[in-house]
Order: sequence, then structure tokens, then C-alpha cells
Amino acid sequence: MTAVSLGVPELPVRPVSPRRASRRIQVGPVAVGGDAPVSVQSMTTTRTSDIGATLQQIAE
Repeated sequence: MTAVSLGVPELPVRPVSPRRASRRIQVGPVAVGGDAPVSVQSMTTTRTSDIGATLQQIAE
């Protein structure tokens, strides 16, 4: 398959700034910052194993 030019100029690649190093700290049992994995906090009051109730609460 051949690419078709749509007449839109290509944008130059923007250089990526180096990330600022951060310290790893503990917030209770959860590591935050540094090389710690991203943590996600649920903002629902239902048990997340109850998918139907959790989705209903999110929709509300």
C-alpha cells in the first residue's frame, strides 16, 4: 500500500527535556517518587471486586 500525501506539513520532532530526579518516599506503606511504580488510588466506596456497583458509583 502506498502512502498518500495530504498536503499537511510534517512537524519537526520536539526535543524531550530530561526528567528531574526525585527522591523516593514512603506514604504509609506506599512508595512514591524516585523509581517507585505508579500508584493508583480508588475514589469509590464500593469493593472494586464488585464491578457492577463500582461502575454504577462512577457513573453517578
